[in-house]
Amino acid sequence: MNNFLFLANLFLFLLLGSSVTAQDTSVREFPMEDRALLWKIEGNGIKTKSYLFGTVHLIDEEEFFFPKKLQKIVAKSEVLTMEIAGIPDPMEAFKLSMLDSGSFFDFFTEDQADSILNWVEENTALSPAAFKLMAGKMRPFVVAQFLPEIDKNNPSPGMDGKKSYEIELEAIAKKKDLEIEGLETVAEQMGIFDLLTNEQQVAMVMEIIRNGNADSGEELAEIMELYSDQDIDGLYQMIAGDGELMEMNDILLDNRNKRWVPMIEQMIKEKSTFIAVGAGHLGGPNGVLRLLETQGYTLKPIEL
Repeated sequence: MNNFLFLANLFLFLLLGSSVTAQDTSVREFPMEDRALLWKIEGNGIKTKSYLFGTVHLIDEEEFFFPKKLQKIVAKSEVLTMEIAGIPDPMEAFKLSMLDSGSFFDFFTEDQADSILNWVEENTALSPAAFKLMAGKMRPFVVAQFLPEIDKNNPSPGMDGKKSYEIELEAIAKKKDLEIEGLETVAEQMGIFDLLTNEQQVAMVMEIIRNGNADSGEELAEIMELYSDQDIDGLYQMIAGDGELMEMNDILLDNRNKRWVPMIEQMIKEKSTFIAVGAGHLGGPNGVLRLLETQGYTLKPIEL
């Protein structure tokens, strides 16, 4: 499953509401019945009007859901907090994508390297020589992100026909002169993926080589259905339940959530804060929502 597409936001800067009354500060069971993308954070002595919102970093324009109610809540906040503070410098992301030493192909066996080059020749407009020049010094997890984008069988590569919640949120924040904060820097986010083993990075690349876009349309449709249903636990289960990603779940999701929560707590004590992170970070036993509940906050689902 090409769940790794959600990390593509690194290069633009690749993982949910019926009206319900607020519950007490107990932690919700997993999976929960509540469906919401937007949650109001209350209790624990905070006096700010702060919110938690789940995004998808890139979404087809026809699926983009940004009602006026949501826009007004963002505009009335004092601080917009995202995974990264605003859209990062592409050159910084590019530099961080490069290996300190060695070559992309050092990670692969001779047979695997041949399979990659054959796939490039058959599925892209690049020659094997051009691909070697382009990818030779890149980290494997980075190459795994752009392989689907250069696949000539990919019906909608890049930003064509896509929208970004982060870009829309940043535009509102700048118009209203809100502070913009980040839970991570680009360097910190890139550094997360250095924690992946060589074998895990190789698996990310070889999965794309083996499967291409054969099932990406079906997977994307399932992701979007879960997102439209505002089912954050269902979305978490789909992302974290994948065999290969399950092994990386602590690195890509849980450990980051645990680092973010103390930062979020400090922010919401001081100012009205609108927090927007990938929806896959909200759900699950160690999602931001339940971690905040564990700290004594009440998360109230807001109908959109």
